[in-house]
Amino acid sequence: MSANRNYDTIIVGAGHNGLVAANYLAKAGRKVLVLERRDRAGGQLAGDAFDGAAFDPLHADAQLRPDIVRDLDLARHGLAEARRAPYISLLPDGRRLVLDATNQAATLDSIRAISENDAKRWPEFVAFMDRAATFLDAAYRTPMPRLPHVGWSDGLPLAKLAWTLRRLGGKDMFRVIRMMSMSTVEFTEEWFESEELKAAIAAVGIHGFTLGSMSAGTGYTLMHNWLNRGGLAHRAGGAARIGDALVAALKANGGELRTSSGVKRILVERSRAVGVQLESGEEVRAANVFSAADPRNTLLTLVGAP
Repeated sequence: MSANRNYDTIIVGAGHNGLVAANYLAKAGRKVLVLERRDRAGGQLAGDAFDGAAFDPLHADAQLRPDIVRDLDLARHGLAEARRAPYISLLPDGRRLVLDATNQAATLDSIRAISENDAKRWPEFVAFMDRAATFLDAAYRTPMPRLPHVGWSDGLPLAKLAWTLRRLGGKDMFRVIRMMSMSTVEFTEEWFESEELKAAIAAVGIHGFTLGSMSAGTGYTLMHNWLNRGGLAHRAGGAARIGDALVAALKANGGELRTSSGVKRILVERSRAVGVQLESGEEVRAANVFSAADPRNTLLTLVGAP
């Protein structure tokens, strides 16, 4: 048993969220320990194996926010921009719908083979989605006020966000607000007539989520994934490089990563987290404990319902 109190922060889970948090803390001079149950870091970015078969990362075409890449100097740690590949939808009749963000002419030709009207609307749709993603990016950057005492300084970031939304113009502002609660089926039907194109777009709206394309709120997830992917493009091999770069940056900033170190429970004393107990029985103490595991596992299993 160990009662190591040298760590400022323990982070449970070495997925991209945990690694990003660990990097910011380590860069700020905190002594950070990241604990990962699996034998490698990266979480969803690292892929996995099941029943003898290897699976690619869940979000293989995702990217980190540009400000995170700059703040953590991830380019210096091996994170090069991934090559953008066309988004291809295989149709039941053997044809392919190719949506290439780097070749608008080819994209329009591919859509035109299905619907002339949809090809005419495509440029307007892409322009709107790019503007909507810009607003969502601003929302993600905005610090939320600390309730219940909200002062002027707390409310100013929200006021700026409201102004960003208003600057979209009346038409697009209304579209963005409506889109957040809509299903991808409802949203795409307002733009296009061909089932082939609507299905291709709706698939992006439910990628990585346990929802169907008719579920309310998947309009928001489409906007989120559009931002996360930089449009519809795939980014070949980008996910694995993100995880590797985050690990390299963490070590360079003085942080510590321990793999094959599953956390059995988070230690709580007087209603405050004080460390963790590993599956091996070892106890590691720290002033703060962050969990990058899912909320259900964190609160009901690691902390415990009582």
